[in-house]
Amino acid sequence: MNRNSVIAGQAGFSFAGFLFGQASRFGFNLLVARVLDADALGTYALAVAVMQISEVLAIAGLDSGLLRFISVHSSDALRQKAVIGSALKTSFFLSISIVLLLLLFSGRIALILHGSHRLQLTLCCYAVAIPFNVATMLYGHAIQGFRQLQPKIIATQVVSPLLLLLLTIVFRYMAGQEAALIFPFALSAAIAFFWIRPYLSKISGVLPLDIVRATPDRAMLLYALPFMVVSLLSMMTHWLDVMMLGMLTDTATVGLYHPVARTAGLIRAVLLSFAGIAAPMIAALHTGSDNAEIGRIYKMVTRWIFGLVIPPVLLFILLPEPVLGVFGQRFTAGSHALILLTAASLLQVSFGLSSTVLAMTGYARLSLFNALGALGLQVVLNLILIPRMGINGAALATLLVFFLLSTVRLGEIYILLKIHPFGKALWKPLAAGIVTAVILMAARPWLHSIPVFAGFLTGALLAVSSYSVLMLLLKLEQEEREIILKALPFIKKKPRG
Repeated sequence: MNRNSVIAGQAGFSFAGFLFGQASRFGFNLLVARVLDADALGTYALAVAVMQISEVLAIAGLDSGLLRFISVHSSDALRQKAVIGSALKTSFFLSISIVLLLLLFSGRIALILHGSHRLQLTLCCYAVAIPFNVATMLYGHAIQGFRQLQPKIIATQVVSPLLLLLLTIVFRYMAGQEAALIFPFALSAAIAFFWIRPYLSKISGVLPLDIVRATPDRAMLLYALPFMVVSLLSMMTHWLDVMMLGMLTDTATVGLYHPVARTAGLIRAVLLSFAGIAAPMIAALHTGSDNAEIGRIYKMVTRWIFGLVIPPVLLFILLPEPVLGVFGQRFTAGSHALILLTAASLLQVSFGLSSTVLAMTGYARLSLFNALGALGLQVVLNLILIPRMGINGAALATLLVFFLLSTVRLGEIYILLKIHPFGKALWKPLAAGIVTAVILMAARPWLHSIPVFAGFLTGALLAVSSYSVLMLLLKLEQEEREIILKALPFIKKKPRG
């Protein structure tokens, strides 16, 4: 099977999983916004921000280390098992240490974020989920190192978010609002871990005793630690707007902003889908010094990502009020912020594969400097803009950071590897997007005049259908046609007679 088919097949499954996961999280945020209040939603957002930053410390860059070293030792099964066992054992002890620290300092963290006792209690309950989430993520990356993405996607994007949504509904109507906010997070994390656990031994041969007996892998740790810092800075950049809104305003303002940020964040699923399967391929190609093939994959995947994100980008930018109106009328005040954050997400996903290319080709230190610069710039911009513009200031700061970061990364990759993501075929999704934008703008007055849910769904259908028809009229590239025919063989014409 050629690389195009592998990337498209795995990424297609990954994208479906991410889309399902994002839809479940979107449903969770919608549920909290409608049945609880903005303060509860802000409390959830701040607690999750602290948890995800803490999980990066517990993972310690070992997710990137596993992808790299499993590929490097592809001909040595015993060495692969040792690498996996070492990563899982190290992360377990780090997870327990971080949980204890969070329990100890939860009150101080809640005070810094202008949260009440509710936030402190939520932090303590969510901390229990860290060992499970970290183990699930590393189990998934270990399996992904063998180019099997499905178990990781199902665990992290289907099982966990779906259970979070369902358990929240159950707790809300059986035990009350506080229980619905506090308990489902850790329960869904634990169940997702126990779901993925058997797949590791089936695919890699690693048994529990291999993890217990594992010794630290110095080479992998030295490789992974810079990526831990990069991932930590990236995660802090991702949540910095929410965290600084908490520090500079209050949990209710964070609750107003969170649906905006998470709605724009739906677009990121496309990048994560493709980057996950492209990463080990790029690492293996770099080992063989095949920069030409890396460049081809870079252009092809960038084109696919850009082509897929255009309909939701147009929907969020041109129809922000119906999109946010599904959370409740009060959330439409974030319409301008949604436009800014959607533009930021477009930059992030269209050129975000640059980060994966740098990571998988050995430029860990450069990735670190990029992330440090982005975080420092975002802190400064948030301090300047949030007091003056509120949630719009946080969104504008994010847009400016991703614009500069994308530009810098593109330049670095071109200088270091002599490759870039721009191909001639990019004109097709761009042209189709422009025409679709014109159609949506013409329909916008009518879409605003009908009920919110109907306007949102009709706008989404119009964006997707118009864009899809235009792309078919412009004709797909040969690579896309081959993959579609491979995936859907029944559309081939059968010979007569």
